[in-house]
Amino acid sequence: MSLLTLTLGMLLSMAFLADGAKRLGMQQLPPEMRGGSIANLDLAAELQEVKDEVAKLRLEKTALETKLAEQGNASKEINDSLQETKIFAGLTPLQGEGLIVTLSDSKKPVDDFLVADAAIVHYLDVLKTVNELFNAGAEAIAVNGLRVGPRTDLRCVGTTIMVDAQKIASPITVQAIGDSKTLLGAMNMPGGILEELRSVDPAMVKVEPAKELLLPAFDGSATFKIAKVPEVKK
Repeated sequence: MSLLTLTLGMLLSMAFLADGAKRLGMQQLPPEMRGGSIANLDLAAELQEVKDEVAKLRLEKTALETKLAEQGNASKEINDSLQETKIFAGLTPLQGEGLIVTLSDSKKPVDDFLVADAAIVHYLDVLKTVNELFNAGAEAIAVNGLRVGPRTDLRCVGTTIMVDAQKIASPITVQAIGDSKTLLGAMNMPGGILEELRSVDPAMVKVEPAKELLLPAFDGSATFKIAKVPEVKK
């Protein structure tokens, strides 16, 4: 601290002596030149102050631009992550190539079947088809225009098939976005999940690739009443 005080005192003394020398030089000039010279010195000092302030503002501007750029990159990363999460959860429409599987009740006379229910498409047939498509790499699926989400419920109520809280009826169209060749192979695999329906009536199953599908966003409930994100312990 003493050394710092001594150094500061020396700098102030040098500045005082320099200023005194300038003023002594001014006094030696003719009277008619003193005012102009002093004014010029004052103007030069003001100009230097302005230059110093401009340099300071430029540094602050550069620092602000850098900070904004960093925040912009962070915002983009957050937005990209949010979009990926929404896509994974099925909360945004998607489009792309894929496969269309149509399941229909048989139009043959009921007397042609040992079991009448065999000619009807059941919810398990739809559920197995959806699961097999996901297993084959489908990235998004819709059943009769209803997007399948992480909490989609497929079940039957009497003779009615329910997708979440909405009723669907034959013909049932399952649209899946993914590699169409891979999905087609999974659906036509011997002994696959559609083999039983085909054995009853080949007309009950129709599978066709699609160059472009547009699936809607999931419109079911996305709220949680009990579950919550655990707090991170520091």
